[in-house]
Amino acid sequence: MRKNALLTLCVSGLLISTNALSANNYSDVNPQQMPAQVDNAMFDLLARVEQLQTEVQQLRGMVEEQSQTIADLERKQKNMYADLDGRVQSLATSAPAQPQVVSAQPAVSVAPSVTQAPVAPTAPPTAVPTAVPGQNAALGTEKDRYQQAYDNLRNGHNAQAVKMFETLLVDYPAGEYADNAQYWLAEAYKVNREIDKSRAAFTKVVVQYPNSAKVPDALLKLGYIEADMQNSVKAREYLLRVTNNYPNSPAAHLAAKKLAQMP
Repeated sequence: MRKNALLTLCVSGLLISTNALSANNYSDVNPQQMPAQVDNAMFDLLARVEQLQTEVQQLRGMVEEQSQTIADLERKQKNMYADLDGRVQSLATSAPAQPQVVSAQPAVSVAPSVTQAPVAPTAPPTAVPTAVPGQNAALGTEKDRYQQAYDNLRNGHNAQAVKMFETLLVDYPAGEYADNAQYWLAEAYKVNREIDKSRAAFTKVVVQYPNSAKVPDALLKLGYIEADMQNSVKAREYLLRVTNNYPNSPAAHLAAKKLAQMP
């Protein structure tokens, strides 16, 4: 009996101690404060989500801006040579035309002889128009034909542009637009992947028109062609001619960049 009483007292003491500890622990927490803590945590999470959304929107705007910039650069690079050619042509057309001097043949007077028999009047000779070598009036002037061929090339009609440039160079091998026509003919060949014809046409620009503004560009394109054909030695030769002989030209900058990329 004494043992049972002692066990009962021990168990009672343990229960009282546990209840006291539990009461002390829960007494530190105010039940009225728990909803406020939950609300604060929710507001914090919402604030972070809004901040992340703002950052994502900013990143999207930056990506769109970079994409637009890249597209603008591609368009500028594509139209660079076309714009340069247009400016050259506008300068050429704005130059004053040289006046043509027409020399009149002096009349030859024959002194009449006293014993000269009367001569029957002859009909005046009919004027024979002198044709300009190589000019085909049905196709227009050299300038008009060049502009038509150039427009066809720029609009993607390569086959038609090639034929028009070829006939133009046959009719005007030393014309005002011959060097430009030869250069863009080589470009048309290059677009059509006719590499041998393109190489020969660019070479004609350098050889036949050494004072042309198209020579640096032609040398640059020859360097590109040789580099694509894995002819590194020949490619370096052309590119170095551009950087050494025409250091201030736009082609020299591109040639230096290509040289830096080559092994």
